Amino acid sequence: MSKNKIIHEGEITLGKMVIPCYVLEDGTRILSGNAMQNALKLQDESDNKSGTRLARYLNQKSLEPFIYKGKEIGHFDPIICYRGEQKINGFEATVLADICDGFLEARKNIKLSPRQSIIADQCEILIRGFARVGIIALIDEATGYQY
Repeated sequence: MSKNKIIHEGEITLGKMVIPCYVLEDGTRILSGNAMQNALKLQDESDNKSGTRLARYLNQKSLEPFIYKGKEIGHFDPIICYRGEQKINGFEATVLADICDGFLEARKNIKLSPRQSIIADQCEILIRGFARVGIIALIDEATGYQY
């Protein structure tokens, strides 16, 4: 059985937020579950780091119609990958944007709990950061500047 080996790693910086990121041998871009939990403010420093909070929010009945809308079964399943011998439960990087879209859509359509509202506010910050980084990347790609 072949391992999903990490071949590159780095960090995404959005304002004061730093999100560790990885690229697998097959080119898949990965964020760790822990990094996603931190980016979404699902945990604070005292919380356990197992990634269980993310799974709990993805499975909340009130959010499911918004988060899973139009997504294939398994879209939000973690990808097990390895940095050397260290096992990381990762997610394809665009899953973070998909989760944010789901929370923002839910915020428009239902009354969120106070905790869900905090997460939705964080999702808005993330999406705006992605847009800023994205426009720069698009210009770099169009002009060849990144090379």
